[in-house]
Amino acid sequence: MAPAPCPDLGTGMIPAPPAHGAWRATARGMAAALLVLLASAWLLPTAPAVATELRLGYVEYSLPGVDRKDVALAVELWARRYVETERGLGVRLTGYHSRNEMRKALAKGQVDVVHLPTVDYLLLSREMDLKPFGVPVTDGEYGERYVLVAAKGSGITQVSQLRGARLLVQAMSAGPESLPLRWVERQLRDQGLPVAARHFSGVEFEVQASRVLLPVFFGQAPACVITERSLRTMVELNPQVGAQLERIAVSPPLIDFVMCLAPSVDPSLAPRYAELGLGLSDNPWGRQMLLLLQLDGIAPFRAEAIEPARRLVEQ
Repeated sequence: MAPAPCPDLGTGMIPAPPAHGAWRATARGMAAALLVLLASAWLLPTAPAVATELRLGYVEYSLPGVDRKDVALAVELWARRYVETERGLGVRLTGYHSRNEMRKALAKGQVDVVHLPTVDYLLLSREMDLKPFGVPVTDGEYGERYVLVAAKGSGITQVSQLRGARLLVQAMSAGPESLPLRWVERQLRDQGLPVAARHFSGVEFEVQASRVLLPVFFGQAPACVITERSLRTMVELNPQVGAQLERIAVSPPLIDFVMCLAPSVDPSLAPRYAELGLGLSDNPWGRQMLLLLQLDGIAPFRAEAIEPARRLVEQ
């Protein structure tokens, strides 16, 4: 039997290998295809991260005569009964005693959401990529207005007349961290007067409105700085307060704190975390917190809303 003929390498069953140049073109095509596949795999959406615990941090301030147990209990109830029970997210609350402690926690990725006094936010945001998402709303405005008040008939019509006097200030934080005091400092500087530490005989800070306003009402102190909302409430409770006290100056709306996402937060979790802060008024435990803090709610952050406070901090 005659042997089977060998297939023609040019036209038979086994194709002829491409010429040298064709091999290079084929190799380039295969490499390009491989790159496309790799790029496609890289761009495919990955499964979003699943949050199991919200690490919430805040800066503590201790002021004389302030009992924060009610606020602490309200926060605990919100965390346990709403966030954990209804939203299925564990909560770890951590209080930090200073801006430096908070800075270290943020740098180490130990917190997800932080509640920062405005001065702390403005200073820390220079160092790290904080992502603000919420600010307080009072009387339909971003922030709180402060009023410099003196007794009618005292002859006091401007801050320059308070040289050597004692000044009472309603504030959530003391000293240079206090926005209302920074506002008073601006009034002094604009009138060419010394700083508060030299102009006044002393500056005392209180959170409770009655401990700031009533000494002025009863003639025990010449003037005080109080929030406009607190002043209105005191006048409603006792109209004589409005009859015997007068406003010397009113501040622009000043935001007391900012709620932020930490730089280390997974971007896919950011909307859920922000929703919890912005939705405080949507559940009874969140509303209790707002009531204790005398706030209407938490509104989405707007850069222009914090500008009055920024100007005071950067003056």
